[in-house]
Amino acid sequence: MFNLDPTYQSCRQSFEGVWQFAYEYETQFTGICDNPFSNITACQRPGINFAIENQRFYMSYIVAVNMGEDQNFLRFSCFVDRTDQVLLMTKSRTASCSELKNAKLGYEQLKLTHVKSETVIPKCSFPATLAGTWYNTANYDSTVIINRTHIHEISQPDQSAPEDLYYVCQESRDTRFLIAKLGIGGCQLDYMCFDILERHHNVIQFRQGRLFPNSDFRAVCAWSAFDNDAHWRYSILVNANPVAVPCSIRGIFEFEQYGNSKLIVRDGVTKTPWDPEINCTSWHTELRICPNAPDTMMININKCKTLDYRAREVNFKYEIVDYKWRCLAYWNEDTLAMMYTYDKDDAYSKYRCWVILRDSYGQFTLSRSHRSACGRFQTERADSDGVSLQLVLRDSERIYDNCPVHYYDGTNPRKDQLFLTVLQAGVVAHTGNAWALILLLIISYALVSDTN
Repeated sequence: MFNLDPTYQSCRQSFEGVWQFAYEYETQFTGICDNPFSNITACQRPGINFAIENQRFYMSYIVAVNMGEDQNFLRFSCFVDRTDQVLLMTKSRTASCSELKNAKLGYEQLKLTHVKSETVIPKCSFPATLAGTWYNTANYDSTVIINRTHIHEISQPDQSAPEDLYYVCQESRDTRFLIAKLGIGGCQLDYMCFDILERHHNVIQFRQGRLFPNSDFRAVCAWSAFDNDAHWRYSILVNANPVAVPCSIRGIFEFEQYGNSKLIVRDGVTKTPWDPEINCTSWHTELRICPNAPDTMMININKCKTLDYRAREVNFKYEIVDYKWRCLAYWNEDTLAMMYTYDKDDAYSKYRCWVILRDSYGQFTLSRSHRSACGRFQTERADSDGVSLQLVLRDSERIYDNCPVHYYDGTNPRKDQLFLTVLQAGVVAHTGNAWALILLLIISYALVSDTN
């Protein structure tokens, strides 16, 4: 039953935009009618308040059909589509929805295509360091393409239709950028503000304000237009083609793990290939980040740490590392040391966010996020929001391991880290600055000369 004097309901959440459609009828004719002027407009009515959502949409047919029905049961129609794919839709002939079987079978079948309804001219530019392809960890790992004037975001949510958005630079001051937000099938032009920090390593930290109907910078980019909750954090764009950087923590550690997603041995063709000539007498967990691979965090759940008669570690033929995480970035936020890693073999999320707390010189507590985004309330604790794993590390370096503890809290991630490690086998220098490297080589030569 339908009310003859209905109260309109918002359909913005399920159907909005400007579309071109092709259609065919189940019984009236064969073939598909596809005309570029056939369109659906599901938008807010011009002149209404910005906060009011659209309550109706209009369909314009190019082929003449009798739409002037006087009978009530023909005035109403039922539509069926897929929540994850709105490009296919069926419409009923009458008010009954029972005649529609799915999004492909019904009285009238529609195939929709987004229509770009407006073009915006850029009036400013983004920093050149932001250019490239990124993943937005705050939005279903959507793909973000940035050039000097535009940000193009393509996302595929789990339970809704794909989104294709353009952000056009209109005005900038300090770290704030006034952006015109335009969807491919958007009904109107919205304005919002992006607060984008300077890029460091493989990430861009940003946050975005709420939508406005006008382009007044003082209103749109006022600090009050952003989320001012006490626990807000920057969202992260991570480089789609990352280059690993030295991790903010180094050393050899034994660890204990807690949480809902504990690490397990990754089984291969042979579960535990082993060298039959060696009898292992000491099994331990191990997390290793050493100078020979400072950008890789390697984990063994069950590692044999037997020593030979010279107190040196025995090398086995078939040793397999269970986990290899490549470090992509580190920084400090809310007095917490953060680190970002990449694991190509992680089936759930290749990118992970870590929080690091140094408990003492050789003891650390690490927490790993559930997915690629850093949890809003994530701390080093296993029971904090968004944490799937907690590792408690204790220094286990032995005399000939040549892997001393090193830690940087990420206070200034854009500053090149220059440090010197003196090992049994020599001196290892780490820096990305050419002049600093020359200075380190001179110091290293002096140290080696003194030891000889």
